[in-house]
Amino acid sequence: MADNLTRKYLASLNLEQNVIDAIIEAHTGTVDALTTARTELEALRKENATLKTSATDAAAEKARADKAVKDLEDFKTLTAANEKRGKVRSAYKELLRKASIDEKRLDAVLKVTDLDKLTLKDDGTLDNADKLTEEIQTEWADFVTTSGTNGSTPPTPPAGGGDKESADLAAFRAAMGLPPTNK
Repeated sequence: MADNLTRKYLASLNLEQNVIDAIIEAHTGTVDALTTARTELEALRKENATLKTSATDAAAEKARADKAVKDLEDFKTLTAANEKRGKVRSAYKELLRKASIDEKRLDAVLKVTDLDKLTLKDDGTLDNADKLTEEIQTEWADFVTTSGTNGSTPPTPPAGGGDKESADLAAFRAAMGLPPTNK
């Protein structure tokens, strides 16, 4: 059998010319159809590769977008929590001031206080403020300041020291040649 279907090959098979022409024409149509199909197949393969790449890129872009949305939600949650914590901290600091905690000790007390367990009312004050004030004054009693000032107590003179002093004074006056004082 021949490698190619040609007129010469068909003539060697002792076929009539009109049959050879019909076979060649049918063969040419088949080859042309296969060539067209092959071209279309290659175009579809390239398009498929492009679509796969696009799909991969789209999936990666969607993953990045989803992560950005999640990060934004996390940031909003964290910001809201920090804002709430700041309001609770301010309200608690004001409560410490009202409880007469020394101003120099406020930050130290705030550092060791679990502010997350405290809640705010709608008006911005702490829930159970009276109970918290009592707890503060009990727990931090060493840091509570008094509002008044007390002077120091004057020393009390020793009892019975008046006679000895007058005797010493009289001896001193006599030694100086001065007359004694009359009391």
